[in-house]
Amino acid sequence: MLPADNEVESWVRVGPATAANNDTQLYNQIDGAAPKYIDRGWQGSVYAEYSQGGVLMSVAIHDMGSGDNADSIFNYDLPLSRIVISNTDPNDPLGARPNAVVDMGLPTGYQAKAFIGQYYIEVSIDDRSDAALASVEAFTVKILDRNAWAAKS
Repeated sequence: MLPADNEVESWVRVGPATAANNDTQLYNQIDGAAPKYIDRGWQGSVYAEYSQGGVLMSVAIHDMGSGDNADSIFNYDLPLSRIVISNTDPNDPLGARPNAVVDMGLPTGYQAKAFIGQYYIEVSIDDRSDAALASVEAFTVKILDRNAWAAKS
């Protein structure tokens, strides 16, 4: 599910991806934020970091068990100050609506939040440049494109 090295611009994975498959592993990975996932049907997660020119980007893909759960945590976490980078299919029973946004309210970086099928995706970068914003958007769209099959399940 994660992009391969150089699949998005020249971003390259730093080390192996890390999985969290139970509540203890999730708590160890994200500490105090674990309940918001667990309370919404969380099943497992994969985490990876990518590097480009000394800048790091973090990616988390969470299996929320169902499309309704993924949609629920996306809406729960929806930032007030945001730009929409993708919408659901207009043929979705709930109609076209945002399924990927970038949080524009962070002081030192950007974080994209997205969902597709049963998966909730978070992509973050600790850089506030135009290039960083473009990279976060491109990375998020690539993950959505790679996982479009999930929307059909």
